[in-house]
Order: sequence, then C-alpha cells, then structure tokens
Amino acid sequence: MKFLLFITLVVLSSAVMADKPYGMGGCGLGSQLMGKEGNQILAITTNGTGTNTFAISSGTSNCVTAAEQTALIKNFIEANHHSLVTDMAKGQGDSVKTLASFYGCDSDLFASKVQQNFETITNGKESATQIMVHINTMIENNDSLNAKCTHVI
Repeated sequence: MKFLLFITLVVLSSAVMADKPYGMGGCGLGSQLMGKEGNQILAITTNGTGTNTFAISSGTSNCVTAAEQTALIKNFIEANHHSLVTDMAKGQGDSVKTLASFYGCDSDLFASKVQQNFETITNGKESATQIMVHINTMIENNDSLNAKCTHVI
C-alpha cells in the first residue's frame, strides 16, 4: 500500500512539475545553476543556502508560475511590439535580448534564430499572443534552443 502511495505521489508531482521552469529541487538559485534536468540534490542544497526565500517572494530565479511567465512575455511583446519586430528582423537589439532573458535563452543564439524565423514569427500584423505562440513553437522545434532555454512556456 505504501509503495502504491509513493508511486502515485511521484507521478502526480511529475505532472505538476512538467510545466515549471525548474526540476524537482524547486525554484531558486539551485534551479538556475543545475537546470531542470540537472542534479536536483545539488539544486536543493544550493536552494538551502538562504537565497530561496528572496527568490520566492520576489518571483526571481525560476520562482514564477507558467501562467505568470506567459503573462510577462505577452505583456512585454504588446508593450514593445514595434521595437521588438524591428530588432527581430535585425537579429539584435535590447528588446530581443530582454525577450531572450524571459525565456532563459542565450541572447545571441535566440536573436539569431528569431531573425532566421522572422517571416514565420510575424508579418507585423499578428497579436502578441500569436507572436508568442510562434516563438514558443520555434524554440520547441529547434534542438539547440530547446536544450538551452530554461523558461520555455
């Protein structure tokens, strides 16, 4: 009976954690250092250094829900639409770097890939939600981005 309860808890916790930008070690500095697939024991140990309280209360170090992350990215795209589209077309610029940081991506790699996929991402008439969906799809379909972006929604 205890074994069945244990298996149920593992399966349920895995399902809950699937949409989080961190692994079983939780959010915090440890999740930033170890990543979602890294050593979770070391992530927990690092989180135990006292930085986790600040990360949770301030919403930093991956301590953001998927819904909050989605809203953050969507709002950023809406507020910076013109400059973001311009920077994506150039493959460089502050708005692309900022957007890359929201996704937890290397900014140079991200900028290069959004420039390569510019026509797929936007034609200048899409809503912020549509642009976000196109960027998410681009990240999911690109092995190098998918492996290195830690906050994919």
